[in-house]
Amino acid sequence: MGLSSVCENDTTSTESIPSTSPLVDRKDGSINIEQHEVLSRGFIDISTSTMTPEQLSIRNKSKWFKIKRFFWDGADKHPKEQKYLFKLDFFLLTSSCLGYFIKNLNQSNVTTAYVNGMDEYYNMNHNQYNYLITLFTVGYIIGQIPSNLILHRISARYYLGGLQIVWSVLTLLMITVPPSNIRGLYALRFFLGLLESGYFPALEYLLGSNYGTTELSKRSSYFAISSGIAGILSPLLQEAIIRRFKHSSLPPFKWMFVFDTIISFPIGIYTMLVDPNTPSTTDAFYFTDEDKLVGLERRRLLGAELNTKSPFTRKKIKTFFNTWHIYLFPLVFLAYNNTATAINQPTFQGFIKIYLKKPSSVYNTWPSILSALSIVVTLVFAYVNDILGGRKNVWFVSAYFICLIIGCALLAKWTIPIGLHWFCYFLIGIPTMWGQPFIFSWVNRLLFADDMKRNFVVVVTNTLAYVTGAWVPILVWNTKDKPEYFIGFTYTATLAAVGLILTGGVYWLSERDERRQSSKKEESSSIETIL
Repeated sequence: MGLSSVCENDTTSTESIPSTSPLVDRKDGSINIEQHEVLSRGFIDISTSTMTPEQLSIRNKSKWFKIKRFFWDGADKHPKEQKYLFKLDFFLLTSSCLGYFIKNLNQSNVTTAYVNGMDEYYNMNHNQYNYLITLFTVGYIIGQIPSNLILHRISARYYLGGLQIVWSVLTLLMITVPPSNIRGLYALRFFLGLLESGYFPALEYLLGSNYGTTELSKRSSYFAISSGIAGILSPLLQEAIIRRFKHSSLPPFKWMFVFDTIISFPIGIYTMLVDPNTPSTTDAFYFTDEDKLVGLERRRLLGAELNTKSPFTRKKIKTFFNTWHIYLFPLVFLAYNNTATAINQPTFQGFIKIYLKKPSSVYNTWPSILSALSIVVTLVFAYVNDILGGRKNVWFVSAYFICLIIGCALLAKWTIPIGLHWFCYFLIGIPTMWGQPFIFSWVNRLLFADDMKRNFVVVVTNTLAYVTGAWVPILVWNTKDKPEYFIGFTYTATLAAVGLILTGGVYWLSERDERRQSSKKEESSSIETIL
């Protein structure tokens, strides 16, 4: 039920707030003062349509409206909410996706550089490549939780934009490392990991702070898609650089780092200018006072916590460990993240280059085809999930693990037909893009009501995966085993099976919690009826 329209400058008394309001969020029914301070700015009604029932019927039957509604879920909302959502989509998604794109371009370029001259330049004939990955991961682990605690204290747009600018400078410094000093490369990769650590969890937190259940999957998938675009462009850009700078005094793989910086720096400036923060903290220049009230009302109607500036305390953090979310979601994402390395390692490119003995024009372009297909499938799945109500995450997360089990089990065998080899690489490569958005949109959807817990679970979920990612690749993806990687593919198939079981556990527990919540609501309704 929506609230009646209220003048923007008026405050609303607690008596006029329905029982479903998150103001009354304590067990004894008392009012959360911090929530009240946020809500006292006023309310705006976006729950009632400005169209008559006849007009709604005609509009809903229109083919043009159905097409528009499919591509943009704001088409059937209140005009004020449409205006707000259009601005939010444009500025938050462009800044976030561009930032996530350059983050992943930077990461994927190390793999691309490794197969395009860095291996020979630094004489990486042992495990040096895995050391580069591991040191990046160590920095990533160390920085995640502190970074997101900082995010609750300062403006997201300045913090995230600043991170982008600094890591673009460090990327440029990678071209200065001589072949005799690969340790300098290790140090730079460590600090890049430290700086990039808080970026992705912060983006997922901001998504969950601005969007509702039926909006989350597709928006979260846009991040994954921007990562896929980076995967497409990285080898293509490297191939173009090889041709353009093959006679340059600077090795062609180092030119990739130069282009990284050129792309990254202006995106960092753009993020500083337009990132909207959360509805309760936004100071974005493009939001009017009315827009800001619409943002708060959208959160209120979801039953989400509105105050997003509460300080983390030891007592509060302890309460996060009283439910299953903090234990199972990190394990599910760990299984996802660690199995995704089956394609993120130079396995596919190594198969084409070493086993099939194809030139760089082939092994630098075929991975892009894989990423393009992954983008299409991810978009389709995300839209389907949101159309079905945004609650079918278990289907798509389970499908991811099943594909990895089959593909990696066959590749561990290795002595299979060439055609089946190709099929398996596509089977383990395409799903890696859709796994991430469906896991994190699941977290955000289940924890709307507690902003701090949602933020903390998102960070821990992302962090745990990288704890194992810091050392497991050295053991199971040893480059001496290329291109067969028997240990790596066997490990991945096994871990995917574990991930499938954990996904079933998350689904069962979340359904149990919903049944309990429904029972409590029915009991409360019965008591109110009797009284």
